[in-house]
Amino acid sequence: MSAFSVMQPKRLWMLFRADAISVTREPVLLVNLFIGLTLPVLLALFRNEIDAYADNALGIEGFSAYAVSFALIIPGILIGWVTGMLLLEDRDDGPLLALEVTPLGKGGFILYRTLILVLIAFAATLFSLHFLLPERTGLYIPLALLISLESVLISFALVALASNKVEGMALSKILNMLALAPLLALFDAPLRYISAIVPGFWIGEILYQSNAQLSLPLFLMALAVHLGALFILYRVLTRRLG
Repeated sequence: MSAFSVMQPKRLWMLFRADAISVTREPVLLVNLFIGLTLPVLLALFRNEIDAYADNALGIEGFSAYAVSFALIIPGILIGWVTGMLLLEDRDDGPLLALEVTPLGKGGFILYRTLILVLIAFAATLFSLHFLLPERTGLYIPLALLISLESVLISFALVALASNKVEGMALSKILNMLALAPLLALFDAPLRYISAIVPGFWIGEILYQSNAQLSLPLFLMALAVHLGALFILYRVLTRRLG
């Protein structure tokens, strides 16, 4: 049976329900999801107050314009972290090994997790964009797609680089710093060009260099960098899973 058999609605629902139960049993996972979705709303509601405080206390004008990229990408990063931790748990506790002898297989299960992750991160990003950039609707779909891929990158990186859940928790603190990667687009050359190999750079490039519409070449470059990073991490991940 092909790994794509996971696309059957009944099988998708059964797997999703099991994951939902796992998440609800872990308060830390739920808190992170809540924080991720709350941050964009709070920034949108208190934007003027945040700008005034940053100007008076730090001497930074228009602080919220820089904070938008962070608030926009952090929900996807946290959703990717949750998925990565679930995969680490499955690897540590044995379900992934057991799946190897089922018709679904590990490949099908990873495909399912990736699909669900992309859909949830895509929806969360659209939700955040509605609050943060209500006037730039032309960027919604491209940004939602790229940030969804960022979520998958976080998830794959956790499983590829961490040996267990403890290492995964420690590694997540480093990976969370990728929420600042869009700010690399604000640097001048040559750092700006060096930063182009970082997938998150392209999120900032789109936010800070585009207006209402996004140029196709810029989006294709951003997509190529994300897919290249995903391919590398997936190869490492499959080796780690055996």
